[in-house]
Amino acid sequence: MIVPPISLRLPDAMAEKVRRIAALEHRSFAETVRILTDEAIKMREFPEIVFVDGPSGRRARLRDGLDVWEVIEPYIEAERDWGSLRDSYPDADEGLLRAALRYYEAYPDEIEARVALNRGA
Repeated sequence: MIVPPISLRLPDAMAEKVRRIAALEHRSFAETVRILTDEAIKMREFPEIVFVDGPSGRRARLRDGLDVWEVIEPYIEAERDWGSLRDSYPDADEGLLRAALRYYEAYPDEIEARVALNRGA
């Protein structure tokens, strides 16, 4: 569900930063604000997650450096088996693996699209 348009006032310095990001990414101001807001909400929900740029666009990454889709791929391939996920990353902190799993459960379409993109490569 998309809510009706809202009015938003930003301090001049913040608005200028949004304009710069929008220009660099060839997006509208409104779309850039929407993307930034979406990422901020996700990072608030999942403090272990950050967003990074790459050749295939921005993606969710665990703070330790692994992309969430990379962590979750073996879990998906093993028909959502925790043991397979754990075995795939024996040296990884269990809390981070569980954070990746919680993120996937909250945003499955995002992560499954990344996994599919990787399979296609």
